Amino acid sequence: MTRYRNHRDVYTRDYSRWSIYPRTPRPKEFSVGQLRPGDVISVEVSDIDNDGRGIARYKGYTVKINGGATVGDRARIRIISVRGKEVLANLISVE
Repeated sequence: MTRYRNHRDVYTRDYSRWSIYPRTPRPKEFSVGQLRPGDVISVEVSDIDNDGRGIARYKGYTVKINGGATVGDRARIRIISVRGKEVLANLISVE
């Protein structure tokens, strides 16, 4: 064994707590392009899945729409849940 067994490594210490410039997390309302439950967006339905839900694309997300949306409809939807790049939404109205 080495006599420096209790020596702590410099790279495992958190020196940011002594910094005059502390890290602050960015507020969620300033995040660009992220969808959150409760958001209302407008999309165009491009496909129907096996369960009869409309499928749309929105900024890299795949949106599955519960309701009566068909291919080619422009729909206003409310986001229910976001899991990775897959979004589940309810139909508000067809425009």
